[in-house]
Amino acid sequence: MPPFLHRTLVLYILSFFLSGYLSAQAPGSADPQKDSLSRYIHTKYGLDQKLFNGFQYYKRLIKYKGDPFFPEDSFYEGSVSIGGVDYEQVQLKYNCFSQSLVLEYTDYQGRYNQLSLNTAHIDSFQLGSACFQKLSLQGEAPLFYQVLRSPHVCSYIQWKKMINATSDDLQYSYEYSKALRTNYISYRGEIQTYTNKKSFLSVFSESMAVEIKKFLRNQRTAFKEASPGDIQNLLNYISQLEETPSEH
Repeated sequence: MPPFLHRTLVLYILSFFLSGYLSAQAPGSADPQKDSLSRYIHTKYGLDQKLFNGFQYYKRLIKYKGDPFFPEDSFYEGSVSIGGVDYEQVQLKYNCFSQSLVLEYTDYQGRYNQLSLNTAHIDSFQLGSACFQKLSLQGEAPLFYQVLRSPHVCSYIQWKKMINATSDDLQYSYEYSKALRTNYISYRGEIQTYTNKKSFLSVFSESMAVEIKKFLRNQRTAFKEASPGDIQNLLNYISQLEETPSEH
């Protein structure tokens, strides 16, 4: 067996063993043996090359006001799936302008790093409670979408920021816009965009649309200003309607 394949196999086996060992520990428990084993693996074989694959992140556009991140320029504890392998409890922030993910970490020598991950093999990731998945909707190129699911209907949100030229600003030449979104709904095998309440309700039967209107009035939330949490509550209500024995 070629040396590099042997090293990869050994690393995979050790990583698999460590993953199972960590899973067996109670959350939040401190275990010196666990820390020692983890340190040994990373010291001898290096960082996981599937996760730590990218380039050093640094802020290049210094003449740009604001930031390209969603929901803000902060790291969130989350997870990322790369090539079918899940990495939990990592620090991430999402650049929705370039559709890229930044990983924050400290190695065992105490060196602090920010790495812009290679997104080619990223399947999905999570920032706090917000879940994102790489999808190709309606035949377009794969992009990251925030996914909101309920048993019978789903919504996908593509977040992005634009760059605009500034005027009368001696420090900055450009600025990032606020986060903009494109909304999709998936219902009974069909996916389409929606921009307002009317286009959202057009997906449903007339009887269901009447009930959904009542729900929206009771919630007193402007549809265009609905947060992902508001949308999730709406999707949950629609699934309840689907499960109600009546003709929709």
